[in-house]
Amino acid sequence: MSIKSQNISSELNDSISNVLGKNVKILYKSLIRMESRGDKVDNRVLVITSYRVFITTTKVPTRLWRAKKANHLSITLIHEHKPVSILIGEEGSSDGVINAIHALTAAFDDLFPNVAMEDIISKVNLPFPLQPVSGTRKHSTCGDFSNQYAAMCDLCQTPFRAEVAWDIDTIYLAHDIRLLHLKDFDHLDQRDLIPLLIAIQHNTWFTGVCGDGVRVGSEAWEALSRVLRCAAPPPQQLSWRGATLRHDHAARLGHALARAKTPPAMHTIDLSQNHIEDKGAISVLTGLANNPDGLRHIALSQCGVTGKTVSHLATLLNDNPCHLNTLSHLDLSHNNLKDDVHHLYNFLAQPNVLTHLNLINTETTLENMWGALLRGCAARLSSLYVGRNPWAAGRRPRDPPPSFRQFFTACLALTDLDFSYCKMPPDALKSLLLGLACNESAAGVKLNASGALASSQAAHVLESCIHGVRCLRSLDLSDNSMEFELSGIVRAVGKNHSITHLSLSKLTGKRSYAPPLIQALVHVLQEPDTALTSLDLSDCKLKGDLYGLLNALGGARRLRTLDVGGNLAGDAGARLLAKALQCNCTLHTLYIDRNAFSLQGLTDIATALRRSVSVRRVEFPASDAAAGGRGASERVAALWRDLHERLSSNTTASQTHRLRALALERAWGGGEAGAALAAAAAGALPPAPLPAATERAAAAAHHLLHQYLQRCGEVFAAMGGSGCASELVSLQAVRDAFAPCSNTLQDLLNEAVESLALAACESVESADSEHATSADPDIPDLLTPISHSGATPLGCRRRERGGRRVRPKSVAEQQCSSNEMLSLPPLHAEAADALADLPAHTLRHLVKGRPRRVKTRAPTRPITDQSQDIDEGLEEFWRTCRTPPGSEEVSSMSARTALTSRSLHSLSSLASASPASPASPSAHRHSPTLRDDTMYSVTSGESTPVLLECEVSRCKSSDNVGTKATCTTPPPSRSSDNVNSMGNGCARTAGKARPWSVAGVNADNSAACTTASSYKILIHVFRDGLIDVNEPKLGSMLRDHPLTPEDGDA
Repeated sequence: MSIKSQNISSELNDSISNVLGKNVKILYKSLIRMESRGDKVDNRVLVITSYRVFITTTKVPTRLWRAKKANHLSITLIHEHKPVSILIGEEGSSDGVINAIHALTAAFDDLFPNVAMEDIISKVNLPFPLQPVSGTRKHSTCGDFSNQYAAMCDLCQTPFRAEVAWDIDTIYLAHDIRLLHLKDFDHLDQRDLIPLLIAIQHNTWFTGVCGDGVRVGSEAWEALSRVLRCAAPPPQQLSWRGATLRHDHAARLGHALARAKTPPAMHTIDLSQNHIEDKGAISVLTGLANNPDGLRHIALSQCGVTGKTVSHLATLLNDNPCHLNTLSHLDLSHNNLKDDVHHLYNFLAQPNVLTHLNLINTETTLENMWGALLRGCAARLSSLYVGRNPWAAGRRPRDPPPSFRQFFTACLALTDLDFSYCKMPPDALKSLLLGLACNESAAGVKLNASGALASSQAAHVLESCIHGVRCLRSLDLSDNSMEFELSGIVRAVGKNHSITHLSLSKLTGKRSYAPPLIQALVHVLQEPDTALTSLDLSDCKLKGDLYGLLNALGGARRLRTLDVGGNLAGDAGARLLAKALQCNCTLHTLYIDRNAFSLQGLTDIATALRRSVSVRRVEFPASDAAAGGRGASERVAALWRDLHERLSSNTTASQTHRLRALALERAWGGGEAGAALAAAAAGALPPAPLPAATERAAAAAHHLLHQYLQRCGEVFAAMGGSGCASELVSLQAVRDAFAPCSNTLQDLLNEAVESLALAACESVESADSEHATSADPDIPDLLTPISHSGATPLGCRRRERGGRRVRPKSVAEQQCSSNEMLSLPPLHAEAADALADLPAHTLRHLVKGRPRRVKTRAPTRPITDQSQDIDEGLEEFWRTCRTPPGSEEVSSMSARTALTSRSLHSLSSLASASPASPASPSAHRHSPTLRDDTMYSVTSGESTPVLLECEVSRCKSSDNVGTKATCTTPPPSRSSDNVNSMGNGCARTAGKARPWSVAGVNADNSAACTTASSYKILIHVFRDGLIDVNEPKLGSMLRDHPLTPEDGDA
């Protein structure tokens, strides 16, 4: 007996809709005859929806018959069964079955577009062929993933997570991500990951799964195995790094790959950082052996495998010729392979397409592999990592094989080379460098030699050969000892005009080796033809030794990236860095974390960035802000906002930025007039006309387009169409179209303004130099440039063009480290001549320990023998001081005069005899005739200083030669606050802006103690009574205690 589907009453239809739900889409519905107990046959209703097949009763209200509801994906077999247990449609006709199968096929097409039904259901056995049927639903993005995910949630009886579907349809679509990253959804429960994994089983958008760092349970791993076994199309990539997988996980994975319905198409496998051992690795590799398309990427780093796995892998690669043409990435690093890699060498010796080979820390001797690499990998290999491996098996390394040098000469595509911590012998290092030097095909090679300098001999080889290796772009010398004379290597790197990045992070050794290294870096960075644009000095803990580099940072002409993090520079370093950022006009990126900066130091840097014209990115010092910002979170947040607001303005160069950069460049080069002109022009330039002109042009173009479209609409309306009067082209769209042209015009305008400013600066400076040349020849030229490397001249003297551009060091450095001497400022010609004949006695400490601090106060007890004549040598000393230092008498007397302890004591007594009285105004009225701030430093083995303030007068009487200061003398400062006021009273042009000074020094006391025409003499007494004035200390004292003659004696 047959019952037609159209005989279903409307009441039954409504009842079925109420049971299944109003939102459930019904694809097919028909009455069927179904056998029950015995020979009894009952009437039922077969309902096919988008995800399930239901069987309901025919009574109203209806219900699900025995809760029969099967998900489409749970159907594994469709075939004709006899005797018939379910009759669909009329008896003796297959139309009902065909209609039901077509409805089921349409449901599968709605779920999995472009996937055949035979790929979804394992076995379909029907007496009639299946016809392709298209679904009725419009597919969504990403291969209709959202609908498939909903079906899998229905299959697994888990809740549907709308956030998952939204992330896939929005984020993955926008970024064209074809790999499902489980890390994006690891916040979900483990059961929620199961439908997410199964959803890609028949998805055509995703090509693989990435589960890096995600620890999954056994059920989720079984779901992944099902995907690999039944997926159509099969996945092509699988990455599961650092997920604590064991050998049993890998074994189940390999078993699923071996039993896949279709040949595996997986070409990328990455199971690094999982202890799968040889058993699991061999199982996975066996499952991938029959890949007809070949493998491309194999990564088994830190998996606990041995040479057994490598031999199996090499055999697999050699047996399948297609792997030779596809495998490009092989990573076996951090496994104990030792020397069981002969089969791998056989693979490498054959012509292949390998571009990335990583054998770091595999205990493989390096001297045996170069022949295979030369024969098979020289043409395409670009990245070679062999660090942390011994060079040879024996203790005494042999000479490198000829193939070692030949490989680096013949490689054509080499870009990354890692020999870190290899401890290569000097001969091998020499062969490496000479091979790269002879390579004319490779370019832009990055050489990592971290911890590779095993001896000073190897460092000498690197120093002598590195300047000729023109194919290098980056050199990493991190984690080497500074005792290996790295300063010579740095200078050699400066001669190489192809190296743009130098890394010297994590240097070890005594700090006494740091100053030469810093000096070499300053020398290289300030070379006009240097190619170095990036420098890494992180985690060296240089402390105060870093100050020299920070002072010279303003003169670095090409530096773009600087990393000085982890050096514990302190707030003094923050101050110096803040000054450097205001002077540098090329630096773009800066890393400064882990320097023990307080919030005040970070505030100084953020404030300095307001005047920076080039810095675009500064890594936020999270460690320093967290350590110094406890309880001050609002201040840290404000600091972060202020820093980013300032950096955002440097992303696009404007006319003001260009002119300020030009002013800095002219100021560093010695062109004061040009710098002043550029700085004044930066604030006086009229506003750029392009924005207003572009806006007017956009409005005019928009009006023209609107009128034209209106006329076009009228034409279409006249032809019988509909003339749309709405605005088809908006004003904003026209502005966006004008934006590229406006940016190009703005760049041209900026370059033209910069050229105009440069010409104006050069004309002003040339006129200024001509005026200085035509000055009176009888007047001494105090602006003559003096050649002195490593310091900025004092006062308003011009800098020598092309000289070292180093900012004067600040007193902040002495506050941080009192034992560090400042660099020597250049002297006037007269003072230099007067000091040329002084005895060259080298001062040395009597003990090898830490040097004593310089005393800042006079001793309270006598330091000389009272029985000696107190007036011995006094008359000769004052006669020397009263003679102008420009005469020959001074130069000869200053070289021969010897002060004894008795004479020093007499000077002390004389200075404290009587204070200055109003009756002797000549002592204050006359200023000395010295042209420079001259100070004599006399040091003895006892290191007993006597601080005197002596006033030198040009009067004939020797009675009023000195007077004692009435104030308490503060500790000697190295600040150069008074450098602009020094001189002999003659008219001078405006000098450079004075270097900043650390807050806390009492300016009033300093001013009171430093009177006009007064000189501070720091005298150290020798045991033998001789005076030794050494030039560096003298120059330092000149800067520390400048002389300020009265203006009235000009």
